[in-house]
Amino acid sequence: MAQIHPFRAHRYNRAIVGDMNLVVTQPYDKISNELQADYYGRSPYNVVRITRSLEKNDDPATEYADAGLTYNKWIADGAVVQDKAPAIYAYYQDYEVDGERKLQRGMIALLDLKHSGASILPHERTLAEPKMDRLRLMRSIEGNDDLIYMLYTDDRLTVNGIMDEATSKREPEIEVTDDFGATHRLWTITAPDMVKTIQNAMIPDELFIADGHHRFETSINFMKECEAARWRAIGIETFDKRMVTCFNSADKGITILPTHRLIRGFPSFHSLDFLRGLEPFFEVAPAASLGELREKMKAGGDNHVFGFYCGDLRRFYLLALREEGRADPLLLAHAEAYRRLDVSVLHALILERQLGIDEKKLEAQEHVDYARDRESCVRRVNEGGYQAAFFLNPTSVEQMQRVALLGEKMPQKSTDFYPKLLTGLVFMKMRIAKVAD
Repeated sequence: MAQIHPFRAHRYNRAIVGDMNLVVTQPYDKISNELQADYYGRSPYNVVRITRSLEKNDDPATEYADAGLTYNKWIADGAVVQDKAPAIYAYYQDYEVDGERKLQRGMIALLDLKHSGASILPHERTLAEPKMDRLRLMRSIEGNDDLIYMLYTDDRLTVNGIMDEATSKREPEIEVTDDFGATHRLWTITAPDMVKTIQNAMIPDELFIADGHHRFETSINFMKECEAARWRAIGIETFDKRMVTCFNSADKGITILPTHRLIRGFPSFHSLDFLRGLEPFFEVAPAASLGELREKMKAGGDNHVFGFYCGDLRRFYLLALREEGRADPLLLAHAEAYRRLDVSVLHALILERQLGIDEKKLEAQEHVDYARDRESCVRRVNEGGYQAAFFLNPTSVEQMQRVALLGEKMPQKSTDFYPKLLTGLVFMKMRIAKVAD
């Protein structure tokens, strides 16, 4: 059972902070040092001062003391105020991808962490350091500053119908445009009958964590810490709930982009030797340009094709899996749904089998970095920071859900849902009684 609750969110007071476009950000893990500096310059109320504070630059293991002080000061000064009535928040994203306009409709609520357990299905492995980083921030602010992207499936589109009815004749309470041109709109839904219908519609559904695995696990860990300290949860907005956004996978507005891999740190990496080592498992064919490589990858469909760009030769190659590769023990150790993922083939047969990058090295963030943009991957390899790049086709929603239902976990950064959920649209401030029984 997926139990969700309306809640009294904290939101920016525009009378004090001004233009909302200047205070919201991309999720913390998408904020580079350059973008961080940009956000700091946009407004003294930009949420980057909490979610990706400069404290992190000075001390990677920061306890985020300044972020906590800033968050509490904004509330004390009225720059961030709590809504008067509990609400479920309709969150619509209007965006363009590959020349196509799309509308993604979701709703923001609090997920009950104690009573939804088995209904929450992850699909990706997580890394220790990001979880520890987010835990330190949560300890400091005692709240949620950002959203977790959840998926459920309802072919009847019950919740979407209610949200459309609730929002159709009202101007959004928040409307902002992000740096990628996507428009984000938010409305409150407070009518008790609508809220109850949404809650009841969600109870039988399983929720898949689409984006935000580290943040979800951090929320569970923080709840356990609070319980171990014998702290008590007060009301709805507290440590045993988590602010999430739920989207219906039966809707047509969902987009997953591929996340490409950049490799570094090999003392003697020679591309021709590497490609010769792949030949028992892959057909290797040159491509004249990044554009040609992308078209050949798209034409490859579900046949497990990858792009490869190497810095020593500055050439592009298409890698297509041979039948022999499908029988490799590293793949056969997993369920068929897992083996059918491009990202699983890449990690098993190329990163681990050929380059020796196993799960421990991935968890330690050795040798591999991740990027969304193909052109930037090529540029970063050419600049010498990386030795090569691997390009992937996107994972589908159906593939992700099949793997999660089997209890498997995909490699890190297997999916990149787009557009990202903006940080700073709503906050949840926890109420906690810190006196032991």
